[in-house]
Amino acid sequence: MKPDAQRREGLDVLGREADRIVNLILHTSLPRVDIRIEIENFREACLRRYPDGADLFEMIYASRFRRILEQWGNDRPDADDAVTQSAWDE
Repeated sequence: MKPDAQRREGLDVLGREADRIVNLILHTSLPRVDIRIEIENFREACLRRYPDGADLFEMIYASRFRRILEQWGNDRPDADDAVTQSAWDE
């Protein structure tokens, strides 16, 4: 596979995973702590694939998940434990 095709496929995989997390936020009653775990796992996968992409992840994905949770996640069960807070939430 050519490098451009590999890059495109990698971006498609990340896009599908981001969409899956958005669907978890919008269409399930999964607690916030579980959503945060999914996001952190996604962050790690992104950084394994693109090690210099931490800032880009924050600009694109973390802000997207944060906004959607703020808009649509109000009825979601919350864990009050401070340990469950993730870095992207600060």
